[in-house]
Amino acid sequence: MKYETMLKILFLLLSKGKVSAKYIAQRFEISTRTVMRYLNTMSLANIPIIADTGRNGGFYIADTYKLPANFLTEKEFNAVVNTLTSYNQNMQNRTINSAIDKLLSIKSIDRRTVDVKSGNLIIDGSSWNGNDTTKNVISLISDAIEDCKKTLIGYTDRNGDETIRIIEPHVIILKQGLWYVYGYCYLRKAFRMFKASRITFANLKEETFEKRQVEITSLTNGKWFENLPVEQITLGVSKSAKSEVEEWLGVNNVFTLDGKLVAQANLPYDEWLTSKILSFGGRVSVIAPEKLKNDVLTMAQNVVCMYK
Repeated sequence: MKYETMLKILFLLLSKGKVSAKYIAQRFEISTRTVMRYLNTMSLANIPIIADTGRNGGFYIADTYKLPANFLTEKEFNAVVNTLTSYNQNMQNRTINSAIDKLLSIKSIDRRTVDVKSGNLIIDGSSWNGNDTTKNVISLISDAIEDCKKTLIGYTDRNGDETIRIIEPHVIILKQGLWYVYGYCYLRKAFRMFKASRITFANLKEETFEKRQVEITSLTNGKWFENLPVEQITLGVSKSAKSEVEEWLGVNNVFTLDGKLVAQANLPYDEWLTSKILSFGGRVSVIAPEKLKNDVLTMAQNVVCMYK
């Protein structure tokens, strides 16, 4: 545990620059005395930790310090650099760019062995029709998060209602291939999740904000759909729809039961779910709950009436 914490402190100093002993203690839930002991141990291990005294003092690592070249294996190193590079094609985040530069500097002696262009992960943030609005929004909000700047956005919700809001963006999330922005909304006076594709425009404001207390790791499924009921859904799936349903719900949620192909998952219950099931035509049927059966039937009847 001791050495694991010291390794985390090392990465913290490399990523954040100058930080106080109090900040380190709070971050890793240890005492200030323990922090000083760990920093001293790290210094004895030839890590050039510099201490600045005074009002704005703190600890930081000399710019000349580099992690040893054998810190990661060649495969691990290439995988990390390729993943960050691909991910940042959408974000264009200055911090990630800096991280990539630092990683590449580790292998500066044998950089020819680093094949950044041949990564096996591609994250494409553009749409099929070539519209890069979402990609541009993500890039701008990434800057807003880094600089702690309030952001003016236009947002169209699932009901088609358009609003102009000022938000304090705190984090960008990629979930199931879709980008989301989680931030404090002045209109709702609470934290909200915004689907990036529904943000019509975004402008940085001059006003800055201080990050609010929010536990990012608590952003579980319950947070995503806090205003919607979540129910266990059981579907009958035809062989022709198996692949599509697996892509939607995951291969582990599609299985054979009593000789029949079924899918089961806990999903937010709303009109989108009904229309999603209906989009499969007769290849997917609702087994449970009964209410969802009736909702799909009602929607299907309404569609038929439109074309009569």
